[in-house]
Amino acid sequence: MNQDKEPKKPTKTELFAELDELKSDVNFLKKEMNKTNGDKESWYSRKEEISRGIREKINAIKQNREKRDSLTGKVRELKEKRAKLNDELRKKVFELTGLKKQSADLMKKSKITYPSKIKTDIDSIESKLETEVMSFDKEKELSKKLKLLKKSLADASGLISVLDAIKKLNPDVGSAKKESNAVHKEIQDLAKESQALHETIISESKNVDELKAKEEGAFLKFVEFKKVFNEKNSMLKDNLKSMDKIRAEISKFQLEENEKRRLQEAMLIKNKERDIEDKIKSGKKLTTEDFLVFQESIKGTK
Repeated sequence: MNQDKEPKKPTKTELFAELDELKSDVNFLKKEMNKTNGDKESWYSRKEEISRGIREKINAIKQNREKRDSLTGKVRELKEKRAKLNDELRKKVFELTGLKKQSADLMKKSKITYPSKIKTDIDSIESKLETEVMSFDKEKELSKKLKLLKKSLADASGLISVLDAIKKLNPDVGSAKKESNAVHKEIQDLAKESQALHETIISESKNVDELKAKEEGAFLKFVEFKKVFNEKNSMLKDNLKSMDKIRAEISKFQLEENEKRRLQEAMLIKNKERDIEDKIKSGKKLTTEDFLVFQESIKGTK
């Protein structure tokens, strides 16, 4: 039976050639890995930078949302306050309208438009009667007129009461309107601010979504370069293992060569020893080289 031939072993020259090729591949892989690692770390830094931006924007959105909700709460409270003020205002306006109608009816009925003028005329006549010197007829005339004015004033007591109530109520109505308008303006200002915050929240939320897409893209790039880096690293490890194996084979060659050289030297010394023995037996003169060989022989036996 024919036995399978053993695979031919590579020569020392072939091993050195393969080792040089592997060294070249290793150097190339190291350069590629450095570049890939730089790209990988660059994308990771980019991803982290985007992540920080997202966190900052989310915190800002949270703060704006809290402010907006607080403003919305204040607007709600102010609307309730304005509703109460408007209700009170309507009551006061209704009351004032009634009083004005009542005063108009009394003026029409009594034919008195300005009761205050009657009182002024009464005071003027009384002052004249007390301070001025006049004829009896004149005094009588003024006294009669004073009596009629007092009667008119007495008849206008109801109108005076209504006009006093109107005079007192007018400032209350004005104050209520002013307060209601002030609350209304505050509501508008707060609502405007709240709306601006709401629009900012919407805008920033969209921005966060866009940043998240960029973050994911950067992370995928990082993963891509990490995968390439790991593949090249695996190839590098394989090449380094191959180099170790080749170096081991080269070391075997060197050991074998050293052993072969040692054996050849030993055989040469043995041959020289036989030559020396033959010279001694034959009485021939020994040379310097013969003595050196003899010394090496003695060293080898120690």
